Amino acid sequence: MTFTDSYPSRYKILGKIGQGQFGQVYFAIHRKTGEFVALKNLGKGFPTNLFLREFSYLISLRHPNIVACQTIEHHKKGRYLVMDYCEGGTLRNLMDASGQLSLEMRLSLITDILAGLEEAHQHNIIHCDIKPENVLLSLTTQGWTAKITDFGIAKISQESTNFQSGSGYTGSPAYMAPERFYGKYSERCDLYSVGILLYELIVGERPFSGLPGDLMLAHLNQRIKIPDSISDSLKKIIGKALEKLPKRRFSSAKEMLETINVVKEEIKPLSTGFFNFSASISTAVTSNFCIAEPFETLITHLAANDEQIYVGMGKKLTYFNYSLSPFLVQIQRQVQIFLPQKITKIELKSSNCFILTQNLQQQISRYSLYCFAPNPLSTSTLVSRSLFSINVAQLITAIDFQGKWLATISLTDKEQPNAYFQVFKLPNLSPFHSAIFCPMPSQLIALDNRYLLAIFTDNFHKKKKSFLYFFNCKGYFIK
Repeated sequence: MTFTDSYPSRYKILGKIGQGQFGQVYFAIHRKTGEFVALKNLGKGFPTNLFLREFSYLISLRHPNIVACQTIEHHKKGRYLVMDYCEGGTLRNLMDASGQLSLEMRLSLITDILAGLEEAHQHNIIHCDIKPENVLLSLTTQGWTAKITDFGIAKISQESTNFQSGSGYTGSPAYMAPERFYGKYSERCDLYSVGILLYELIVGERPFSGLPGDLMLAHLNQRIKIPDSISDSLKKIIGKALEKLPKRRFSSAKEMLETINVVKEEIKPLSTGFFNFSASISTAVTSNFCIAEPFETLITHLAANDEQIYVGMGKKLTYFNYSLSPFLVQIQRQVQIFLPQKITKIELKSSNCFILTQNLQQQISRYSLYCFAPNPLSTSTLVSRSLFSINVAQLITAIDFQGKWLATISLTDKEQPNAYFQVFKLPNLSPFHSAIFCPMPSQLIALDNRYLLAIFTDNFHKKKKSFLYFFNCKGYFIK
């Protein structure tokens, strides 16, 4: 007989959803009511006093951010706790599977945890094992709600003493406060663990790693290093939560929660303002992101990759270089360049940006093509190069993805039906082949590093028709 077969008939086991330090957690449904529950199995080897203690903790703690225990029951192979089921899994699952949470949502998860801890601490209960695996998630209309679970090694604090000692330590070394390694604990131990969680949610990795011995030495002796990409307000919160001495940390979960709520209010205007940019398709906009204010003139052209942004506004080109750390965006530099003619096209290929400008002169226009690239020696300049200037009636260009060649189709006279198609090597503009005649297309695009596609329209018949023509990068039409 398997373990799942031995449960009372009123619960049907649907699967195993977790492995705790002292037992397994199963997903089950109540046969009569259809209610989903989580069944935490605590085997016969688990001490009865610890089992009853965790049950008493959970029964006494009724809070939206603490997983509730409904009842306690026995079966032939042991006993189990019947607990609320959280459909979102653990915070660890979310952190491993997705980088799409906004900064505000990440901070909300931390404030949920702190709200649950505030309730526990008011009942003199210290969790002692706050980590992503012990935070469950429920989905609401506002997003994820975090709930603390697993009070299996929780401690009781006495009102008369703020710092208790025990016989050794238990817990997860990656998230443990320094004093926990020599058997000391207080409410501020939990706040240190929340500080590690906050660091991991914002930065994308824990501040310390290694074997348990390495982690212990790091927590005891190594100063925390917070990346410069993190805003100053968050740096202060993380730094204070991760102080080595408990008295230098936040005095309570409530104080830390209120401090984080202030930061959440600061980022809200940026999260809904102009130019809402996202990291890794996240909706997060941090206080570091400095393009929150509207531009003075309308943006007409835009090109971007994972490091650069080029914005065209009339004759002005604005360049932003930014860096992405997990869940955060930080602008590193900003450059403005005024061109002699109006920008008509921006193409960002590899690390080079090609800008096509136009100046209308009666029947013909003067087209100019520029190439810009970040200056590795200066944070305030771009390396620029003028590739060509030409006077034609109409010009269409296309550049391959690697920026190795340029294709042009130019019409010298609007009264003439034929245009010139030619492909040039970049950056020296040496032609692959002599120009060939073709109609003037409405669009020319590079398909890859070898082929182009042109769209031609037949305007000489009553019913207009469109044709697709393929060219190779050598400048030949492909039949």
